[in-house]
Amino acid sequence: MSLHESVEIPKVVIVGHVDHGKSSLIGRLMYDLGEVPSEKYEELKLVSEKRGMEFEYAFLLDALQAERDQGITIDTTQIFFKTKKRKYVFIDAPGHKEFIRNMITGASSADIAVLIIDGHEGLKEQTKKHAYLLKLLGLDNVICLFNKMDKINYDERKFLKVREKLHQFTTSIGINITATVPVSAKCGDNIVNKSKNLGWYNDKTFCDILDTYDINKDSDKLPLRLPVQDIYKIDDKRVIVGRIETGELKLNDELFFLPSNETVKLKSFEAWPEAKKKYISGDNVGFTIEDQIFIDKGNLISHLTSRPKLMNTFEANLFWLSEKKLKVNKQYLMKINTGEYNIFISQVSKVIDTNNLNSKNSSLSPEKNDVCEVIIHSSQLIPMDDFKDNQKTGRFCILDEEKIIAGGIINLQNFPDQKDVIQTKNIKPVSFSVTEIDRALRFNHRSAIIWMTGLSGSGKSTIAKEIEKKLFLKNYNVFVLDGDNLRAGINRGLGFTTEDRTENIRRTAEVARLFSQAGFIVIVSLISPYISERKKARDIRPEIFKEIFIKASIDECKKRDVKGFYSKAISGEIENFTGISSPYEDPKHPDLILNTEKESIEESVKKLENFIIKEFGMTNNS
Repeated sequence: MSLHESVEIPKVVIVGHVDHGKSSLIGRLMYDLGEVPSEKYEELKLVSEKRGMEFEYAFLLDALQAERDQGITIDTTQIFFKTKKRKYVFIDAPGHKEFIRNMITGASSADIAVLIIDGHEGLKEQTKKHAYLLKLLGLDNVICLFNKMDKINYDERKFLKVREKLHQFTTSIGINITATVPVSAKCGDNIVNKSKNLGWYNDKTFCDILDTYDINKDSDKLPLRLPVQDIYKIDDKRVIVGRIETGELKLNDELFFLPSNETVKLKSFEAWPEAKKKYISGDNVGFTIEDQIFIDKGNLISHLTSRPKLMNTFEANLFWLSEKKLKVNKQYLMKINTGEYNIFISQVSKVIDTNNLNSKNSSLSPEKNDVCEVIIHSSQLIPMDDFKDNQKTGRFCILDEEKIIAGGIINLQNFPDQKDVIQTKNIKPVSFSVTEIDRALRFNHRSAIIWMTGLSGSGKSTIAKEIEKKLFLKNYNVFVLDGDNLRAGINRGLGFTTEDRTENIRRTAEVARLFSQAGFIVIVSLISPYISERKKARDIRPEIFKEIFIKASIDECKKRDVKGFYSKAISGEIENFTGISSPYEDPKHPDLILNTEKESIEESVKKLENFIIKEFGMTNNS
C-alpha cells in the first residue's frame, strides 16, 4: 500500500507574527506541489499587474479560501494538500493577538507545529507568545522556518544571529526545535525545491522534513491512555468506544479504569469488516470487557502499570483568553480528554510575562492573553496525567457560559494522588436471594427513582408529600427522600459549598439506589443544582431514573419565600444560596416538567401521578 492510500493524514499548524508570511508560505507550497490550477495562478498574476501590485503567493490561498467559503470569512483555515509521500491538512492560524483564541483552536488539534519567523525582523512579541502557546498545547517539538531570506540577501550570519535568539527563548520555555530551515516564500527557496541561493545550507527542504516527520513516534512509546468517548448497547453487548491517545491495546489486556479504580480484562474488539488484534495511538477502537462494571463517558483507561493519577486539587499553567477577569472561587467547567467537571480556581500563584518569563508586577488577576500559574480544585475526582509525563492527557480547557475562556497544562508534583487513598479491591458486594424482580411482583409495580429538581420554593417538597400520599393509597411501596430531612441525618455536617453540594447529591443518590433495590418508588426532593451531578445520580440506575423539573422562576420563588431563606440570602445572612449567590443549572432534557408557576399543585401532582403509573405500574408495563 502506498503512503497516499494510508488513512493517516497529519494535521500541520503554522503560527507566527501576523506579517511574517504564513499565508505566502502556504500559497507557495501549494503552487510548487502543483495543487493550484495554472489558470488560477495566471488569473491572479494578471489581476495584480492591472492593479499595479506585486503578485504575492498569499493571494492563491485567499482565492482558494474564498471559493471554498463562498465569501464567508473564517478564523482558522484548513487546507488539504499532498506531497509525493502523503496527504496533509494545513491549519493556517491567524497571527494577530486578537485572534489568539482561534490559533489555539487550530493548534490544539495539530500533529505537527511550524513556527515562522521573519529572518529580517527576527523575534517579535507575538512570536514568543505563539511559541509559549504551542508549549501549553503540548506541541513542544517544533519546526522553525526563517522566512524572507531574500530580504537579507541570504546572509548566513544574520540567519544564525536570529536563530540563536530563538534557541535561547525556546530553551527557556522547554520547546525543542526539531529543524530550522531558511526559506523564502516569495522566491520558493527551500520550501519544496532546494535553494540555489543558500549554498551554505545543506539540510532538508521544508517539504522533505514534513514527509519524514513521524507523528506517532512519541505516542506509541508512552503508556496506554484511552479516554472513554461513549458506550454503545448492541444486542446483548456493551461496546466501549474511544480514541487511543497513547500506547497500544491488545486482546486479553488487563485494563484499569479511573475514577472507579476497577480492573477488568478486555474480551473482544468490535470492528467491521474485521477487527485487528492490536490497536495503537491514534486508532479509534470499540471493544467489550469480560465483567460488567460501571463505565461512563470521561473515564480514563490504562494498563495496571504506569496508571494515570486521580486528582481533586492540582496546579496548572493557564493561558487566559477571556475579556472577563478570572474570578477566584467562581465555578467554571473544565473539559479534559472526554470528561467534563465543575471546578474552581482557588489561587492565582503567578502571572507570567511571556516576553521574558518573569512575574508581572501587578495584581494577581490575569487579563486576556496572559499566562498564569494557578491552583485548581474540583468537587469530583478527575483522572489525569502530569503534562510532562503525557502531553495528550495532561492538558485541558476551561469554559464559562459555554465559551472557552482558558487553556492549560497540568502540574501534579505538589498534591497527592487520590486513587492511592481510595481502596476498593477488598470490598465485595454480597448478593441476596430476594431479588428486585421478586419485590416488583409482590408490590405490583417496578422500582423507580423519581428525582425532583428545582429552586428552593418551586414546590418540590409539597408535590413530594402529595404524590407519596396518593401512591400509598393505591398500595404503592413509596418513600420520599427530602433534602432538608437528609441534611438532618445522613448528610448532616455538609455545607453548601460546591464540594459539599456534590457530596450531598452523591449520598442521596446512593440511598435512593438502596431503596429502589428494596422495591420502592423513591421520590427524591432535592435542589441538586448541577447538571453534571444529576447525570451522575442518573447513571447509578439509568433504567429507572426519571428527572422531574419543578419549574418556577427565581422571581416567583422569591415571592413565595416559604422558609424565609431568600430574604436572608439577599441580606447576606446565608452564603452560597442557589439562585442568589450560587448557580442553578436548568435540566436540558428532563423526563417531565411541572410548571408550578402556571399550574396548580393539584394539577402538577396529577400529572406526576399519571406519569409514574404509566412508567412503573405493572398493569401497564407487565
